[in-house]
Parts: sequence; structure tokens; C-alpha cells
Amino acid sequence: MKPVPEASPQIIGAAEARTGTECPEPRAEGGRYLVTGGLGFVGSHLVRHLLALGVQVTVLDSDRTSTRADRLRAGVPAGSVARLRIVAGDVRRPEDLHDALADGPFRAVFHLAAYSVIERAAQDPTGAIATNAIGTVNLLDALRRAPSALPDAVVIASTDKVYGEMEGSRYTEQSALRGIGIYDAAKLAGDVMGQAFHQSFGVPTVVLRLCNVFGPDDRNSRYRLVPRSMSLIFDPAGPLPPELYFESIGHWRDYIYVDDVVTALLLAAGHPACRGEVFNVAGCVNLSTPEVLRRVVEAAAEYERRLDPERAERIMANGFRVVVRGQTPGVTTISRQHLDGTKFAQTTSFRARTDFDHGLRVTVRAARAGYLDPTAGPVLAGTTR
Repeated sequence: MKPVPEASPQIIGAAEARTGTECPEPRAEGGRYLVTGGLGFVGSHLVRHLLALGVQVTVLDSDRTSTRADRLRAGVPAGSVARLRIVAGDVRRPEDLHDALADGPFRAVFHLAAYSVIERAAQDPTGAIATNAIGTVNLLDALRRAPSALPDAVVIASTDKVYGEMEGSRYTEQSALRGIGIYDAAKLAGDVMGQAFHQSFGVPTVVLRLCNVFGPDDRNSRYRLVPRSMSLIFDPAGPLPPELYFESIGHWRDYIYVDDVVTALLLAAGHPACRGEVFNVAGCVNLSTPEVLRRVVEAAAEYERRLDPERAERIMANGFRVVVRGQTPGVTTISRQHLDGTKFAQTTSFRARTDFDHGLRVTVRAARAGYLDPTAGPVLAGTTR
């Protein structure tokens, strides 16, 4: 299938989105790679990077709408599209995995497919558990039973939510697993089953516990803090103030730029010492939610001053507003979260290379282009290293 013509993507050079912190460049050996959830935010960045490295990629995604698929292809050089195969399938249905696994053997598998929104999980506990827990089991069981050889690594994207409320100053991999919300528990089940399949069947799993990921081309403007704020600031009808939910005033979270998550995924897949292990992936910063919104507003206004000074002044004048919302039934919140990434750093030399403010400037540029310039293609940060 030929990609639908649209505006060429703006590729932001790697130096523009990095701090220069020492961290090895990830590599991908030849062969084919499988990415579940490859049309999502993190998945699409990973897929583009893999294609830029010259390998073949199979994407398995349950939402294969033309918009999502075409947006992924829009960020891929024309010569690389032939190495990309997109399969419509849901990890909740074992039969849907067969078509994707027919492309095997795979050098590595990246399992990103998930119910990734806490509110959605609370509204549909069965769907969340079926996707995040049983879907992980379905994939791992299908891989171990497939006629082709096991991949070198199966990297499972987990979350810091598995730890629940923090005791002490940070989570280590030895911290108690106290995630009791629907989303938290469902991800925790998939996390633990990844470890079980390594121990019981020798599937070479690597579990990465991630924090809050931000960066360009995140389309989840309904729930996630940074893209939701961008959608209001760059509303075509005029800038609106981002919203801080009253119950989030005291929250502290880790943040990591999407390019660094891609690096972490590839390093985990490429290091034999990672197989069978669980790792925290430390973010670039730990911030309160009000501080995040303050920096978002300032970064947006700073960029806008070069294009529309009047709008920039309105962005600053708006600031952000505190709103009270009704608690979503079934949603449990964690007040403080902070990951200790020492183990992963010692094993792979990983360090988050993009500081928050620098990554935020790239994200602002992408959001403005997406909301106020309808002819713009996706702004991609560091997809070619």
C-alpha cells in the first residue's frame, strides 16, 4: 500500500533535542522486529527509529485506522516503507497474533500494546485486565509455541504505577508492589507474568518500568497532562489556559522524553544481561504538577513570541487555572512517584539525555504545527540518530 501523500515531516536533528549526557547509541541488528501497539505514541517513535536503522518492522495494533497508519508512514522515508508491515490485531485474541507472528522469527519483540489511560481502565476493568494482563500472556504464550525460534529479547513496557504509593524517597526494583488501582493492578499482572514466562519457559523477557513519557506527536489530548495542555494553548479559536485538577496540586511525577524511552527499549533488547530482569527507567526530572504546567505555559509563550507576539502575551496572561472535577469511580491516585534507575544505568549505561525544558520546546513546536498549521506533517524529534 502506498503512503497517502501529505506534507513532509520536519525532522529535528538529534542535537536539538539532547543535553549531551553520556549514553550509548542503541543499535539494531539485522532482521525483523515486532512492535505491538506500534501505532501509538511511543510505538510510532520506536517504529520510525527502527526503520531508520535499516531493519524490517511488523506492527500489530488493534486501531489500524487510516489516520493512525498514514501518520506513521508520513514520518518514514519513502525508501523505508517497504520494510514496514502493519497488521490489524488485538492481543486479547490469540488468533489475531498468528498473522503477525507469521513474519517471524524476530530479532526482538517490543510489547507496548496496552490500555494506557487510568480513567479508561476504571470505566472498563474487564477490558483493561484483558489487554494489560491477559494480552501479555497471550503474546508470550504465542511466542513460546511459535514454530520459529524465540526472539533474542521480549521487552515489556510496564509502569511506575505498579509500586503504588511511595514509601521513602524513591522506588527501587526491590520496593513493594502496591499498585491497587485497576490500571495499576492490570499492568502489574502483565509485569509479573513477563517474569514468570522467563522463569518457567525461558522466554527472554525484559520488563521496563517507565514513568510519564512526553514528546512530539502525542495525540492523547483528552487525558495526558502535556498534550491536553497543548491542545488548549494552541486552540485555533484562541489560547485557553491549561487546567490543573485540584486533586493534583500536591502530585509529584517523573518525566522522560520519548526519544530517551526509545533508547531504553533498544538498549534493553540489545543487552544479553537484561534478559530475565526488571528495570526502572529513570526520568530526566521529578516535578510537581503545578510546576509542569508553569513550564509548559512559559515554553509555549516563548516559542509563540517569534510567530505571533500578541498570542504569546495572551498565553502568559492566561497562565493555568485550577478546576475541581468529580472523581472518576474506580480511579485511585498516587501522590508521589520517583524511580531509582541505578540498576538499568549500571547494566546498560543508560542515561536520559534530554532535559525537560529542552524536550518541552520540541514538543511545543510539534503541537503548534499540529493545531495551527493544517498543512504541516508530524514534527519528529531524533528519529534518526
